Amino acid sequence: MSQVRDATARLQLRRRGDRRRAGLRWLGVALVLALVAAGVYLVAFSPVLATRTVTVSGVHLLSKAEVLDAASVGIGTPLARLDTGEVADRVAGLPPVAGVTVTRDWPGTVRIAVTEREPRLAIPAGGGYLVADANGVVFEAVAARPSGLITVDADPAQQQVLVDVGTVFSALSPQTQAKVSRLAAPSRDGIELRLLDGTRVIWGSAEQSALKSQVLDSLMALGGTEFNVSAPAFPTRR
Repeated sequence: MSQVRDATARLQLRRRGDRRRAGLRWLGVALVLALVAAGVYLVAFSPVLATRTVTVSGVHLLSKAEVLDAASVGIGTPLARLDTGEVADRVAGLPPVAGVTVTRDWPGTVRIAVTEREPRLAIPAGGGYLVADANGVVFEAVAARPSGLITVDADPAQQQVLVDVGTVFSALSPQTQAKVSRLAAPSRDGIELRLLDGTRVIWGSAEQSALKSQVLDSLMALGGTEFNVSAPAFPTRR
């Protein structure tokens, strides 16, 4: 009978130990879950890691206030829940913006880095000028023609013509770009260039602009006052 009582006691002790270990395991699981929940709250909901400052860099044409207004980042928004892609898209909608990067800087700063369009072309319009980048994208209207920009004689209402002009200008070699004084585009197929020395370049449409640019540079090396690269396979000069 003593052996039976000893075996029963050991069994009871083992069961109590198993229950204690099971209880400790569940306690550990509960603690882990509590820590995870606290971490989620801290990162995604608590004001500890919320937006306190929004910085803007890279602006000259735009003001920081204009960028902040477009970005619409609410102070107090948890950084983890901030959609930086949406913020970037809103800022990119500003005409002078060529590119934008939005980053989180923990614990509480949002940084907006803007790359603005470079003014290259000036299109007369309504007594003033529309300013466009080298791709023909209009992003500003000014009263007077800014110095250093190339005048484009084209209908400012014809956006595709302006884009075509930008395609042509962008295709020119840097050396030839520096020689251009004026661009004329009475139609999409009638684009012409005037150089600083009075040389006339008949370009035609914006199609095959890369090839036309190479042909033009080769022709100009031979000399002349008028070059026609509208059909780049059969160019002429005189």
